[in-house]
Amino acid sequence: MADEIANSDFDVNILENALTEPNVELSFPLPTDKETYLELETNDKVSNSFSILKHFIKFFSSINYDDIYANAEYKYAVSKIGGKFNRMSKEFMTERLEKTDEKLDEIVYKLVDLELKMNLIKAKDFLKRFAEVKKFMIRYYSAENDKNLPKFGSPTFLKMCYITVIKTVKKMFPQGVWVNRVQLSSLYQKYLANPMSIILLPNHQSHIDYVMLHLILIRFQMSIPTVIAGENLNVAIFGRIMKGLGGIFIKRSFNNELYTERNLTNYVEFVLLNRIHFEVFIEGTRSRDGKLLLPKYGILKTLVSIYLKQRRQEKNENFDMLMQPISITYERIYEADGYLDELIGSDKKQESFVNILSNGLSNLVQGVDRNDEKVAVTKDGFVSNANRTLHGKIFVKLADSFTLSSYVEDPKNRVDYDFEDDVSVSEQDINLKKLGFKILHAINGASYLPECAIIGMVIQTFHYMSGKTEFNAKELLPMLDFLLNVYQEEDLSATNSKILTAIQQLNEEQKIALIKSQIISFFKFTKVNPKTNVVRIENSFELLYYKNLTIHLLIYKCLVSLILLKTLDRMQINKLFYIFTGFLKNEFLFDYNFNPKNNLSFILERYEQLGVISEDLQIKDKRFHNVLATIILPFIESFMICVDELNSTVVKFYANSQNKITEQQLISDNLMLKDYPTTKSLLKIIQKENMRMFERGNLHFHIETYNKQYLLSFLFYLNNLKLIKIFKNKSKTKAYVIIRNLRDLKFILSFLQRFIMRNEVDNISLNYMIDIVDKNFERDANEYKAKL
Repeated sequence: MADEIANSDFDVNILENALTEPNVELSFPLPTDKETYLELETNDKVSNSFSILKHFIKFFSSINYDDIYANAEYKYAVSKIGGKFNRMSKEFMTERLEKTDEKLDEIVYKLVDLELKMNLIKAKDFLKRFAEVKKFMIRYYSAENDKNLPKFGSPTFLKMCYITVIKTVKKMFPQGVWVNRVQLSSLYQKYLANPMSIILLPNHQSHIDYVMLHLILIRFQMSIPTVIAGENLNVAIFGRIMKGLGGIFIKRSFNNELYTERNLTNYVEFVLLNRIHFEVFIEGTRSRDGKLLLPKYGILKTLVSIYLKQRRQEKNENFDMLMQPISITYERIYEADGYLDELIGSDKKQESFVNILSNGLSNLVQGVDRNDEKVAVTKDGFVSNANRTLHGKIFVKLADSFTLSSYVEDPKNRVDYDFEDDVSVSEQDINLKKLGFKILHAINGASYLPECAIIGMVIQTFHYMSGKTEFNAKELLPMLDFLLNVYQEEDLSATNSKILTAIQQLNEEQKIALIKSQIISFFKFTKVNPKTNVVRIENSFELLYYKNLTIHLLIYKCLVSLILLKTLDRMQINKLFYIFTGFLKNEFLFDYNFNPKNNLSFILERYEQLGVISEDLQIKDKRFHNVLATIILPFIESFMICVDELNSTVVKFYANSQNKITEQQLISDNLMLKDYPTTKSLLKIIQKENMRMFERGNLHFHIETYNKQYLLSFLFYLNNLKLIKIFKNKSKTKAYVIIRNLRDLKFILSFLQRFIMRNEVDNISLNYMIDIVDKNFERDANEYKAKL
């Protein structure tokens, strides 16, 4: 049913006929009036050299080798594949290091000048020492560039990678990777009309994200991008392959290194000047729980800095970038089991070539469609997916694109609205936070709602509301109908709205069949007996991912309903809404959300129209509010548990220490303090204690409350509030936690306990909570001015 509806929005499976017909038919004809569409130095026609491997593939298989990536690299974009481009990029970076980067000379000068001031060298030796240090810096960063920057492979290399990846991904996702032909064609047309780098900005849930976008661009005859990747992926063999396909490896943090960020900026500038596409995940890391993470601003700062330099300093009036947010939705990510282990407390497994190779080979040698394998059934009739490889579709959708110039040149997007000197505007003057949230809100707005996400949300909410772990699928139908109605109130895409409507129009038997099919296809720890229709939840943590694929649509309403269940005083409601959107701002995209439907006044007015509250805010439909409150409550409980643990573990350790522990002792890795709480050990303590209670059946809170990702985000929020301090030791191996304001931390705990457990709200406590937030939390200038 949903497949038929989605086909109007997702009409191309990029894995279908990918080897026999590698070029997808575009919705417009590519221009053929030029031999080389971009008249740039590197655009020599790719030679069609003799290759034994090529002829072997053509003779012994049905693969259309010659048409794979036939034109994009030399006709419609700068040719990167082959040695000439690699030599050009190396020469560019060497020239920056040796001659034209004034920043490097400035750093070297300061270092040598410091040596002079410390009397380590004499004044007469200054120039000699400057040359020595500069030579060392050039040698060091040249080696780093060889290790971390792309070395694009030959046409044969790229085609062989394409063939191998297509075969592998078809095994991993036999139901396909789905896109929209018109959307991709339109993006290509925008590029051809005004060639510039397309900045691909997808959400990040899987390592497969890198692969998907490369395959999509190749199939739509567009040139492959350079891609920002974490240095943890620069492992033996695999790292070389990624560099051959455009991978740029960077550190997770530059740790205040004086030149590393500038060196990266130089290479990105080279990429953008050559109008090469650029892919970056601004979440910074993969989301483990299905919803978007907050944006990281480092790469956005780099892009804006390069733009301003080219426009203002170099007078390159036509320089620009096309910002393209992209939503990638998985019905089932292949890392799902690993993510589940991480969220319940296991350490993240470091990437290695052996792990990556084994994962790839295991998928390559498996049957074409593992969903066709014989389904295991337990003795009591439940379908078991414990030993079954689960697959699903991937849906890739483009949000509305915009040029970086349209953002940067709009005075409303500057930190200081009244800034008049346009020539001297720098990246510090541009509101990067607003830019980051603009991109992520666009991704959320374009995201696809698969049926498995809807069913996952229904099952988990019903489970939390009823407390049942075993029930008949028919009992889920009222919850399904309720949530479908709530979703339909939101701003949905035409496809999402049609899918929800189609589910609403199913009869009872068809809805039960839908529930069973989604459980059998995608869930491992929620099982169903197809004959009796009984559903059994063995571990609800798995459902968290599916719940979070849709939660951005409901989060504001969920928060308002929770508050209405605690107080009917309009002033208190306003204050609580302000406080909790602050508490949860590291978990949800509350900032720069300009949708009027998410305003408190709008929601209250709509609730009155729906008849779930009266004009004086009296509750008229308690079940309505209870359901929505249940969805958000685990997040607030998680915050409370985090604060509680800080008030016990850290304070207790400090109180029991014979000597007062100083920050300097922690930074210097004092071996006597090896057991002092870190962010990692705190999370393990919380999860270990409460998972033990869960196993005994004594758990008072929802299991997702102990989600590692939530707890960590709350620690960083408290760090921002300056109630605690998180800092690393010298070796950057541990992140210690110290209490900075115990009084306010205890007050927050008391406030949350009274709010959640006893429904107590009073004006004095509310005012003090707002005072804690307002006097400590550093807002940017735009938020401050808007408040005034």
